[in-house]
Amino acid sequence: MNHQPLTDLLEELATAAGCASFWHGKRSAMNINYNEPFPQAHLFLMPSQLKGGAITTQVAMCFYGKDEHENGSEQSIAIQNEMDVLTQRFHAAFAEQDDVELVGDTMERVPVLRQGAGIGTGYFVNFTLTHLAQCRP
Repeated sequence: MNHQPLTDLLEELATAAGCASFWHGKRSAMNINYNEPFPQAHLFLMPSQLKGGAITTQVAMCFYGKDEHENGSEQSIAIQNEMDVLTQRFHAAFAEQDDVELVGDTMERVPVLRQGAGIGTGYFVNFTLTHLAQCRP
């Protein structure tokens, strides 16, 4: 599986988990676009390793719910909880995939706040996927 199909798969899984918009590459390196629908998934550049006929890819993503500067702790906790459930659904979706494997069935999650014109509250997730190389030896 090449870069584009893997990106497409991650977008499909994030959307199925409940994300309303998906960002990657240069768009993800910028600030959150508060005019776009939430929750948002941001995919960062993915380093990979080729070994034999397989590719191991390190994936880093953020899942954000739309928070506001004037929100109190209760609203922010509710948004964090929504992103908790969304990332659990995203993780579970890998069990249904035949083309990629979530290494160790493990996904590390770290709570995040991203501030700018508004606030994105959610989780940074980091995980490793293995998949077959398109050009195998």
